[in-house]
Amino acid sequence: MFCMTLRVKLFYCAVLALIFLGAGRCLAVLSEDGFDFEGPLNEINAAEGVRYFTLKSEIPDFRQIVHVLELDPAKSPFEIESVFGKDCLYGKETVSSMARRKNAVAAINGAFFTQGGNPLGMTVHQGKIIKEPILGRTAFGIAEDGSTFFDNPKFDARFYFKDSRSDEPRFVELDGINRRPEDDEIVVYTPEFGNRTKTNSDPAIEVVVASDRVIAVGKANSLIPPDGYVIHAGGVMVPELENIVLNSESNMELYVNPVWEKARFAVGGGPRLICDGKIVNDASKEKFKSDVVKGRAPRTALGVNSSGKLLFVCVDGRQKKSCGMTLGEMARLMKMLGARDAMNLDGGGSTTLYLMGKVMNSPSDGCERPVSQALVLRPRPAEDIIARGLSTVSSGARASEKLDVPEKSFVLEGKFIQ
Repeated sequence: MFCMTLRVKLFYCAVLALIFLGAGRCLAVLSEDGFDFEGPLNEINAAEGVRYFTLKSEIPDFRQIVHVLELDPAKSPFEIESVFGKDCLYGKETVSSMARRKNAVAAINGAFFTQGGNPLGMTVHQGKIIKEPILGRTAFGIAEDGSTFFDNPKFDARFYFKDSRSDEPRFVELDGINRRPEDDEIVVYTPEFGNRTKTNSDPAIEVVVASDRVIAVGKANSLIPPDGYVIHAGGVMVPELENIVLNSESNMELYVNPVWEKARFAVGGGPRLICDGKIVNDASKEKFKSDVVKGRAPRTALGVNSSGKLLFVCVDGRQKKSCGMTLGEMARLMKMLGARDAMNLDGGGSTTLYLMGKVMNSPSDGCERPVSQALVLRPRPAEDIIARGLSTVSSGARASEKLDVPEKSFVLEGKFIQ
């Protein structure tokens, strides 16, 4: 096999060139302050449209090992989907464990999460919005037609119900989806959260809805119906739902940017690293603390280049062989790799890249850290592969053909969650 090693010297604010590698492949290189990378190394073509390689820097005090997974949606029989720790929204599990039990060909860690394992930020799973955006932070989405987008969504949702004190329908505004409620908040729980709400607030009231009808009213830790949801209200918000009519019709409305109405997948993260080809600094705008922004650490990022390829990038850190990057350095790396748009994901000890049965990077804890979410590559539905005229899964990834695809039960249709 013909192999070529590319050594790239980068000088501040000067674009060097497009350097061609092998049979027509090229890497777009943008200069930055003193980076010196060798690569691509360890290249693996895992399947049609799925390519992995590494970059390496040996600059003193700036040694880096970069892992890149490139997905070409136009050619690949795989698509990206979320897997959650222990298949609920309050569990933690290693990326490799989630990938293996779903027979995924590849995976990376996803969103930031709470100590209890609840993912943070806008999350759409199989067409269902299951987590609300937070603090105006960036989210990445994929529409049903395969188009991709980055956005800073806002949350505006309402629960409409029949109140015994009025002939007119009433509504309350919702504060969140599938998370622990703060004092005086109203939060909705869907089947994706788990079997029960796991709440223990006092005072509190919980309204159980199935098939758009109120079927029960309780106080805490209610069972979540598979064809419905539970509305939890605590503190001063309890009286708002005390007079709800049992067996009456109810519904929720979620007002979102129209781009989200057709989303089938989304992951929250932040801050935004690149917007329309330009490096941006949205960390303070997205309310990230300075130690997260300026400190060097292992990093995970997601980007899209001008031809629509998805870039999943992990940088090892907190090790002698790889010190990690600041967010500013990560942004410059993503642009060097050709990203037109990019955002940061959870990093530090969470940073993990899995490919074909193996963790490819070196997690900084010395072993994988359990996380709340993995972004996995799973086979597209057979009819989609045929319709797109794509090649079938390569032998190297054939195990992933067994990936499970849960049925939908909480679908965003227009502005309504049903």
